[in-house]
Amino acid sequence: MLNAPVTGQQLYLGVLVFYLFFSFLRNTTFDPYLGSRPFNLASYACSALLILKIYLFDRYNLKDKLIITFFMLIAICSWRLSTSNLILVMAAFILAAKDVSFTNIIKCYFYTTLILLLSVMLFSVVGIIKDLVFVVHGRATRYALGIVYPTDLASHVLYLILANVYLKYQKLNWHYYLSYLVIAFLLKLITDARLSIICIILIIPTVLMAKAAEKSQCKIVRLIPSLYWAFIPFLAFTSFAGTYFFDNTNHIYYKIDHALSGRLSYGLMSMYRYRFTWLGQKVEETGLGGNKGLSVFHHGNIGYFYIDSSYLRLIMIYGIIVTLIIVGVMIALSIRGVMRRDYALTAVLFIVTISCFVEQHLLELSYNPFLLALLANPKTISEVYIVGKQKVQSK
Repeated sequence: MLNAPVTGQQLYLGVLVFYLFFSFLRNTTFDPYLGSRPFNLASYACSALLILKIYLFDRYNLKDKLIITFFMLIAICSWRLSTSNLILVMAAFILAAKDVSFTNIIKCYFYTTLILLLSVMLFSVVGIIKDLVFVVHGRATRYALGIVYPTDLASHVLYLILANVYLKYQKLNWHYYLSYLVIAFLLKLITDARLSIICIILIIPTVLMAKAAEKSQCKIVRLIPSLYWAFIPFLAFTSFAGTYFFDNTNHIYYKIDHALSGRLSYGLMSMYRYRFTWLGQKVEETGLGGNKGLSVFHHGNIGYFYIDSSYLRLIMIYGIIVTLIIVGVMIALSIRGVMRRDYALTAVLFIVTISCFVEQHLLELSYNPFLLALLANPKTISEVYIVGKQKVQSK
C-alpha cells in the first residue's frame, strides 16, 4: 500500500485540502498572526502542483493540451496584471480536475471547511482569537465569530449548505429543509446577513422545482428549472448595466442602492477610478473586514472602497476576457445539467448566481467549489442513483 503510486485524483484532492486550509484561515482573525506570505506561498505551490498534474498525469491529446495551455496563459496574464492570485488558483483547479470525481471534490470541500469553520468559531468564543462585533444604528448587533466580517461568516454557511444539497440531493426531504430554515434563523440572530439568509430560504423552492422537473414529463413543470441558466448572463449584465447607469439623484436608483448597502455607488466609483481592461488591473480596495476594516467602520466608513458584486469584480479586476470565460463556464455547467435532466448542480448554481450578484466570493475556493465541475468526472450523485435504480428494476 505504501509503495503504491500516487494517482492524479489523490494529488488533486490532497492539494485541494491543503489550499482550503490556508485560504480559509486567510479570511479569519488568525490572519494577523499568519500574515499573507504563507497564503501566497500555498497558492503558488498548489498552482504548480496542479499544472504538474495536467501535463504528467492527465491524458490529453496535443490539441487539448494546447487549448488548456491557452486558458492557463490567460489566467497567468490576468494574475500578473491584477496581482490577485485567486484567478490563477481557480484556473489551475478547474483545468486540473480531469478524471477527478466531482462528488469527492465536494466531499473534501464540505468536511474540510466545516471542521475549519467550527474550529474558528470555537477559538473565537473561548477568546483565543478575536470575535469582531459590528454595531450599526437601526440594525441588530452583528457577530463574525472569528471570521473577518459577519457577511463572510454567513456566506461560509450558505456554501456549506449548498455543498450538502449537492451531496444529499436525492435524499433531501422536509427534515433537511427544516434544518436549513433553522440555520437561516440562527444566522439572522448572529450575523443579520440578509442576502445569505434569503439565499438559504430560496434553496427550498429551487430544489423542489428542480426535483419535480426531473420526475415530470409535463413541459410546464420542467420550464422554470430549465431556465435557471438564463439568470447567469442576466444578473451579470444587470450588475454591470445597473452600476454603469447609476444615478444617485434618481429616487428609484437611490432606494435600490440603499437596499444594497451602497453597492451601486461604490461600483460606479470603481468605474470612475479605473478603466475597463481586457486582462485585468490592480484595484486598491479597503473593506470592512478584519481589524483594519473594523477601524474604518468605527470612523464612519471613511476611506472605505470595495467592489462587492462578483460580476463587477470580474470585469474591473480581472478584465473582460476573464469575465466572459467565467460567466461562460457557469452557463455551460448549468445547461449541461438541464440537458441531462440532472438538476443538482444546476439548482446549486442558481443560488450561487443570486449570491454573487451582491457578494464577492465567486472565485474564492474556500466558499465556492462548484466551478470545478467543468472538467471533473461528470458522474453525479443523482446519476449514480438513477443507474443503480435502473439495474435493480431490470433484475
